[in-house]
Amino acid sequence: MTIEWYQLLLYAMAYTVMVVSPGPFMAAIVARSAAFGFPAGASMALGGWFAEKIWILCAIFGLAVIAAQFENLLIVLKLVGAAWLIWLGLKLIFGSTGMISTEVETRREPFWRGVATGFLINIGNPKAALFFMVLFPGFFDMTRIGWVDAVVIIAVSMPIGAASDLGYAWLADRARRMLKNQKTAKRIDQATGGVLAGAGVAIASV
Repeated sequence: MTIEWYQLLLYAMAYTVMVVSPGPFMAAIVARSAAFGFPAGASMALGGWFAEKIWILCAIFGLAVIAAQFENLLIVLKLVGAAWLIWLGLKLIFGSTGMISTEVETRREPFWRGVATGFLINIGNPKAALFFMVLFPGFFDMTRIGWVDAVVIIAVSMPIGAASDLGYAWLADRARRMLKNQKTAKRIDQATGGVLAGAGVAIASV
């Protein structure tokens, strides 16, 4: 391993600030967890993690240049994920009954669907690769970095991202479980649906 512990520490601090900052993807995780329960938010986070780790490897080994050749495909993938969020949001806004209630336990979305949505959104965002391309040279000697270093960087990144995403999803799920009144649940449905649709629009526009 060529990187030093203090370099990893500084990177971890910068990465933590980045992942805990609210954004469209975080809003989508919170909204899904509030609407369909913690597993729905966790599944989206998991898909996003897979995509992010691919972009980390791309940034480390300079494959972002190759990825740029497939820019149109990446845009399509991102739009598919964003469209799914918008559809979920509209479903909540115009649905006839509140989904955010104790009954939602039996109406969960398939786990794989959340994973796929999170993956498509993040893998379709080449700005993630550019972010790491800009971030890494400030902390690591990119001329010496190798596979062992890459594994270590990913190992450091994963628990930080997991703690942030799952923390937001868990808090949203706790709030959902406190709602008992169906009328109130419906209003929260509409607000949550607005967040989901808005997140989809924001993701599609970047």
